[in-house]
Amino acid sequence: MSGAVIERIRLSAYLLLTVLLGSAVWIMDAAWGWSSGGWLVTQYGFHDSIASLVVHGVAGAFALGVLVNLGPRIGKYDREGRARSFRPHNTHLTLMGLMLIFTGFYGFYAACLVIQSTIFPGWLNIYLNPTTLGSIAFVITIGFAGGFTGGWYASKGDPFWTLSGGLAGVISVSAGADIYHPSLAFVLAFSGALVAVWSGNYIEKKLRVDDAVGAVAVHGVCGFYGVLLVGIFAGGFPTGLNNVPSSFGGQLMGIMAFLPLAFIPGFVASWVLKKLNLLRVPPEVELEGLDLAEFQQDFFPEFERLPETIVLPSGEEVEAAPVLLEAFQQVNGHKSSGMRVSGD
Repeated sequence: MSGAVIERIRLSAYLLLTVLLGSAVWIMDAAWGWSSGGWLVTQYGFHDSIASLVVHGVAGAFALGVLVNLGPRIGKYDREGRARSFRPHNTHLTLMGLMLIFTGFYGFYAACLVIQSTIFPGWLNIYLNPTTLGSIAFVITIGFAGGFTGGWYASKGDPFWTLSGGLAGVISVSAGADIYHPSLAFVLAFSGALVAVWSGNYIEKKLRVDDAVGAVAVHGVCGFYGVLLVGIFAGGFPTGLNNVPSSFGGQLMGIMAFLPLAFIPGFVASWVLKKLNLLRVPPEVELEGLDLAEFQQDFFPEFERLPETIVLPSGEEVEAAPVLLEAFQQVNGHKSSGMRVSGD
């Protein structure tokens, strides 16, 4: 959610929403489907070993509910509703941030396992079924490889989506990472990256929901997609202490349970904050930039600040200031800070 809502949400609203997501929604979905005693596990054999859905998918659906009320950044859409692209200030730092996420994923995967030295091979998944740390680590590595390839292919070499494809690939195979063969993991991760790029473009251009980093597509859509893949390619695998077989129907039951559990709280909480005029920063602050407005400093002084540019739907790259000011004038008459630009 943090990436999806950047550049226009109030810090106080963001902190309240993260507390709701992390302290209530995530705890609830983990109790349902990410423990050996959850009702989805004991009754339906729901299998999501490394949290494709219970962490990533739920966070993506929650973020979507927030974005619906938050609205797009000023100037994101033109009068006809066509999406413009904002260029990052520093592409290299953007890609470096993604690489740091990849590094952290190895620690996250290891933390999703249970150590029990009295039982061979000594490692258990979250459902207390045997697995190994080596197999988990290898699947995530193969998942990155397949995701990079699929992201590069689907985006025609776009650097951001190529690296984001690696993340999408890993999320797509996380649910079955304890049981997938590496070659199958590569293929499924490749397909997950395709799904992320295509759904990200659809969300941005057709639904006109401004997700600044594609988090709803990468985490949300691929999180649900990963659980669905387990029902297709690992149906019958026993899950949990009671060895309830996983199935397509059981995975679908998990999807139907977690989608409203995630989307509704995000939507309702952000709607209340919007009505109280506490969700979004004023348009003047958004144009100035939240770093300068909230902290009175530029957090990247070591880099030369080039003029900001924006990419029009035609593909032409122009100076951002005139476009943003025109959009600002169109929306500045609205009393609510949760304004919408023309065409949205």
